[in-house]
Amino acid sequence: MTRPGRSFGTRMALVAALGVVAGGGWMAWADLIRSANPLDHVVRVHFTVATNGGASHLTPMQDSMKMHLGETGIAFYEAENPSDQAVSGLGQYSVSPPEADPYLVRIACFCTTQQSLQPHERIEMPVTFYLDPSIAKDPKLGNLHDITLSYTYHEAKLPGTQASLSPVSTTPVN
Repeated sequence: MTRPGRSFGTRMALVAALGVVAGGGWMAWADLIRSANPLDHVVRVHFTVATNGGASHLTPMQDSMKMHLGETGIAFYEAENPSDQAVSGLGQYSVSPPEADPYLVRIACFCTTQQSLQPHERIEMPVTFYLDPSIAKDPKLGNLHDITLSYTYHEAKLPGTQASLSPVSTTPVN
């Protein structure tokens, strides 16, 4: 039982001291901190791209963001077609370390649909995700502080007629 006015940090220090005295070691301290409130755990998510030599370019619009477990985040990638031809493709993601992949839950992602870009077009594509709080209980990942989400844009071959289509006109027809 704690006395009124005693802070969480003071209680944790006392519990840690008791763990060391009782032979629990520092691992007991780390486990206790994680179990106290796993949502307080902060992870930095890094955003990168891998290139595959295609004509279009994919760039993360932010380098990284800090997130609490369970917090929803949104990141943007910019796709650009610098060529004179329409291109179409699909983003393929990877997570590092690979063991963290099941815990990085993508709610909405541009990687699930094929994206088409007209010549010299540039678009922003969002990915909405969260880090599953159960990662804090994974013995290999409980102390993880950094995750990398990387995308590779793979171009698809467009049929000649589709690639040459003009954007739809917005002029009303009488």
